[in-house]
Amino acid sequence: MKAIIDRAIPYVKGVLEPFAEVLYIDGCDFTPREVAHADLLIIRTRTRCDKSLLEGSRVRMIATATIGFDHIELENCAAHNIRVV
Repeated sequence: MKAIIDRAIPYVKGVLEPFAEVLYIDGCDFTPREVAHADLLIIRTRTRCDKSLLEGSRVRMIATATIGFDHIELENCAAHNIRVV
């Protein structure tokens, strides 16, 4: 499993490493190329999860460390069986 995590999220470093390959990047640097082979994204509002970011990826879960989902296209995620929490 591969996870990409916004490096600005506190207290997450080291938590998933026993279970997944983890890449920490700036939230504004999530690109389709980076995301293409990820299974999990852990984001904040700086990362817009829309069709242009997710299309053709293997992402199956997006976890947002925010209040609200206005930066995530929920209908697109549902249509592609991507769970959003």
